[in-house]
Amino acid sequence: MITSVMIISYPALFTPKPNPSGALKFSCSLLIDKDDKKGVQELFDAVEKAKIKGKESLWNNKIPNFRYEPIRDGDKELANGDKTDKVYENKYFLNCSSDTAPGVVIATPEGPKPLMDPDQIFAGCFVRADINPFPFKNSGNAGVGWGLNNILLLKEGPRLDGRMRATDAFADCAPIPENDGDPNEGDLA
Repeated sequence: MITSVMIISYPALFTPKPNPSGALKFSCSLLIDKDDKKGVQELFDAVEKAKIKGKESLWNNKIPNFRYEPIRDGDKELANGDKTDKVYENKYFLNCSSDTAPGVVIATPEGPKPLMDPDQIFAGCFVRADINPFPFKNSGNAGVGWGLNNILLLKEGPRLDGRMRATDAFADCAPIPENDGDPNEGDLA
């Protein structure tokens, strides 16, 4: 499925990172505003279809209790202390992953183009995602997970990690004074 506009967080799109069990995965979290009623409903509908598939194929004709919900409520997790960042306020979120690198493209007036600079996509960017929910049963756990296929970068958003671009961080610094070419001479700003 192609999602509506979401905010990406914890992107590991170009280099895999270990998941909680230690397996290397390409992954990200995706946050959707609760006011996006259509987009939210599409996600919940997709989960229900995956539950039916799991019930019929993996879970002996019943839906088990899940350790983690496939779509989590940011407000509930803020209230109970699991999440502390206000970005989760009025949002649902999900975690998706893949064993293989997802396709990552950027929206341009001519259409999607491959994203060549991995630094262009960071936690806080607005994206659409190509994801798929799937039922699983593994080591005593059952649930619905999200497969990560592709990401479309729409535009930058406020960085969630607080990091600044280098050009912005040093914008107010004075230029290095002229000297005889020796960087060790002269007053540095």
